[in-house]
Amino acid sequence: MTAQTGSPSGRSAQSKSPAGPLPPDIIKPEIRQDPSGIRHMKPGTPFRQIHRLLEQGADLCLDHSFGFAMSFYSWLKKHLAARHPAMDYQSEKRQREIRHRYQSSLWMGVRSGVPIMERAPHNPWLKEFYPGQELYYLRFTDFLGMNGARQWFEKGLSLASIEFRLHPFYGVYFPRRESHLVLFDQWLSAQAPFERAADIGTGCGILSFIMQKHGIGHIHATDINPNAIYSLQQELSRHGQKKHLTIIPELADLTGSFRPQTGDLLVCNPPWIPAGIRHTLDLATYYEAGFFQRLFGHLRDKCPAGSTIALLFSDFAIQAGIIDQHPIEVALDQFRDDFSLREVLQRPVIEQGSKATGWLSRLREKEKTALYIIGRV
Repeated sequence: MTAQTGSPSGRSAQSKSPAGPLPPDIIKPEIRQDPSGIRHMKPGTPFRQIHRLLEQGADLCLDHSFGFAMSFYSWLKKHLAARHPAMDYQSEKRQREIRHRYQSSLWMGVRSGVPIMERAPHNPWLKEFYPGQELYYLRFTDFLGMNGARQWFEKGLSLASIEFRLHPFYGVYFPRRESHLVLFDQWLSAQAPFERAADIGTGCGILSFIMQKHGIGHIHATDINPNAIYSLQQELSRHGQKKHLTIIPELADLTGSFRPQTGDLLVCNPPWIPAGIRHTLDLATYYEAGFFQRLFGHLRDKCPAGSTIALLFSDFAIQAGIIDQHPIEVALDQFRDDFSLREVLQRPVIEQGSKATGWLSRLREKEKTALYIIGRV
């Protein structure tokens, strides 16, 4: 991966647009080239008729009108929510799975990078993601996801911990809440400056940019998601560089080629919810059994005594009743001879303008995010 140097120079830099072809390993939605077996649904088809066909396992293409496709999509979500109400995490998960099953059978046609339906939004990725594909079929829900991601990529998002907007690429994790970022930012402001750091699982790069703001001169940012590394490279290119500050993106697991030294800082915002992993993109949100043992084992083997580890986490899974033991605390007990817990900083989840309702709203009232500061002994 190409090293990018420097610190974004402010909000004015956001007008710069990155250029160049997409890397070949970009993760993108699945497409279908063979239309056989797809039934076409035209505007005016009764929604309940379409629903019955989906229940029978048919693959359907929503033709001609984006408004018609969106109307049925919205109707289907409400219909399934009414039939399978979400009252806690498990029932909400079940509702998501059922909705995914239905939505996976809804397709739309794309010709020469343009949706084959009136008034559909234009998205350059329809052509850039699939060069040379004259005609193909894309799941309608993937099209909507790409459109939302494109908006974030073009317009960016503001976070209180940095002075410029971030522009996450498609399939890249970015924080929708900031309580854990506030904890990390405040903790760093009270520390003597670190010279080197690793950002494990960098996502959109927010933790790297917070560390850069606090004067850390060498930051090694890793991620196993190629979209995240591309996103960070584009972010650095967008804002320009200063030679005395360096962020090095690397497509790699855990610390990658970074070799920790005494006095270094290693930061990770691991996934907060245990679940099975079906796709690389799931790894930003979910962790499989044994993940924290693997993480702590790796840090034990790689980090010398005197290095500092900062882990950002939430007790969401405990509050939701998914687990009954905190995975970081369990790992600390298992590796008690290798690490010492220096401090734990906690903060309630604060969501201005939150749309959470019902069981999720009640859970948010109890949930806390935490920053674990751990020393290698």
